[in-house]
Amino acid sequence: MLRVISERAFLRWQPVKQIRNTSKFDGFFDTSLQWRQGPRFFASAATIKPKEPLWRVFIRPHYYEKPKLSQALKQQQSPWRQLGRRINNTNPNTILYGVIGTNVAVYFMWQYAISSYRQFGDSSWLNFMAGNFMNSREAIQQGRYHTLLTSAFSHKDLSHLGLNMLVLYSMGQAALEAIGASRFLLLYAGAGITASLATQGYHKYIRPMLERKRFFAGRERFGALGASGAVMGITAFYACAFPRTTFLLFFIIPMPAIALVGGVAAYDIYQAYTLKNEVVDSAAHIGGAAYGAAYWFLRVKPLLKAGRWRV
Repeated sequence: MLRVISERAFLRWQPVKQIRNTSKFDGFFDTSLQWRQGPRFFASAATIKPKEPLWRVFIRPHYYEKPKLSQALKQQQSPWRQLGRRINNTNPNTILYGVIGTNVAVYFMWQYAISSYRQFGDSSWLNFMAGNFMNSREAIQQGRYHTLLTSAFSHKDLSHLGLNMLVLYSMGQAALEAIGASRFLLLYAGAGITASLATQGYHKYIRPMLERKRFFAGRERFGALGASGAVMGITAFYACAFPRTTFLLFFIIPMPAIALVGGVAAYDIYQAYTLKNEVVDSAAHIGGAAYGAAYWFLRVKPLLKAGRWRV
């Protein structure tokens, strides 16, 4: 009777021969069909190592390599890592209110400069603000590259400031919870700089080509300011990370986040192509949205896939 059962078991597990050394068994038979003594009497399912997806080869392959202990210790002792840990240990509301407060402070600086010029005819402070808190071709030509970032904290109109800070407050809280304080600041700064670079590239290369095509005489000089590019980057990042989240269009109409952000980006592309809007910097919105989406797909998502994401 035992012999019959053993022969039936042997015939039952005969297909094990087809599995190579990549298989692992814990039970009656191993890959060479040798008897194994032990308390277990049933073979577990074969575990075959899956192949790595092709996208991992192209997007940050070092995320999937285990760092050496010495390299990990050096990374932890880096002053940038230490600064990031200090920022992450700060209350998230303090970080968010600090960014909003910086925008409000620069707005009052603009108001003081405009008031001084109107009342006393003193343009020194106004020239300082225009030269250091506005993204323009002259600023880049004169080496004031910091304006790529400082213009993302700059507003002259109260309505412009209020709308951007309202969206930043509503989206910033969710982004802070998702990625942490230090990465939130990097996302804001990176989206703001990318938005300023997009404006520079649009006015230098794309807009002149569109003007020649339409026989339209545009302005050679431009000056852009505002946090809308950085805010658009944060909004696009959150929409890519949580695409089914409900956003309110005009604070009334509910829409999926990815549909709303995609629609706004498409509208900005249309505005930039048709040259119909001389007030809104559509190129900055497109650049900020592109940075936010790239930050999700090229930075955060690969780390999540590799299991190395830490907030």
